[in-house]
Amino acid sequence: MASEIRYGIVGCAGMGTNHADVVRDAEGATLAACADVSEENARAFAESYGTEWYTDPGAMAVEADLDAVSVCTPNGTHAEIVADLAAAGVDVLCEKPLEVTPERVARTVESCEEAGVKLGCILQRRTFGGPRLAREAAADGRLGELVLADVQVKWHREPAYYEDVAWHGTTDLDGGILLTQALHGVDLLQWAAGGVDRVAAGLDTLHHDVEAPDTAALMVEFSEGGYGQLAATTATYPQRPITLQVHGTEGTVRWHEDDVDEAVTVDGPIEDAAEPFPMGVGIPGQVRDFLEAIREDREPMVTPVDAREALDIVFAAQRSSERGEWVDVGSIRGR
Repeated sequence: MASEIRYGIVGCAGMGTNHADVVRDAEGATLAACADVSEENARAFAESYGTEWYTDPGAMAVEADLDAVSVCTPNGTHAEIVADLAAAGVDVLCEKPLEVTPERVARTVESCEEAGVKLGCILQRRTFGGPRLAREAAADGRLGELVLADVQVKWHREPAYYEDVAWHGTTDLDGGILLTQALHGVDLLQWAAGGVDRVAAGLDTLHHDVEAPDTAALMVEFSEGGYGQLAATTATYPQRPITLQVHGTEGTVRWHEDDVDEAVTVDGPIEDAAEPFPMGVGIPGQVRDFLEAIREDREPMVTPVDAREALDIVFAAQRSSERGEWVDVGSIRGR
């Protein structure tokens, strides 16, 4: 591959512009092409960013001679698009979630494995200093034995959020609260605590006129001991930032999306707070990391293995809600 990475965007509305802005400004990368099922969206994006435009992602990858592509389309479209891009030999950075069912997640991952291309997944809240501190302090024993951890995702969505974008709130393309809004929270909970073994959950559509659940409550049993909870909704007012709390026998870390609220052990405050991700906070940090992963021929920050940890918890929660019982996370992939 040439030193200059030729990059494309699939999905020219919404998150696609976030990825495009980073690539456009990145040293050693060229934003060369875009694709969207809507010709109007593709044309407008191409005019704004000075790229070629397409309606077929696979054709874009080949004809524009791309090295890598960000996929920023509705959740339930990822499997086919990623498979087409992998077949064209390009590395893929996929917006979360990888897909909306276990079978479609597997297809997304396997298409890249079979083609020998890289696959990364956006889970940008791992780049924040607070969650990184919570994970490090729990892992190195500063918090003692893990007892409880919890995440709250209490958001507000007006009816227009669902009415103005046809795929929002659908079962096949959106997947509901745990896949579209709260997957970051699920990921932070399991990432900070070292993994989840079992889930008991309730999911329901309590307020919005949509197919998919807008509210979920989870109880989880951590692999390293202790229990956790996640509460998530798009139906409360006012909206609150995502919060993460990790409590051990000897310390606590509490964080909300803007700041570390508490980091303390029996020996006093934790002074050496974890630094944010060195390549930047949020989506820009992950896109930059993906570009470097291509240059250095290494794994990206969030691999498919990493991304599937949170997704398996979501799928286990869905089964638990349907069955009214605890579900082993390992049962999702027959582990």
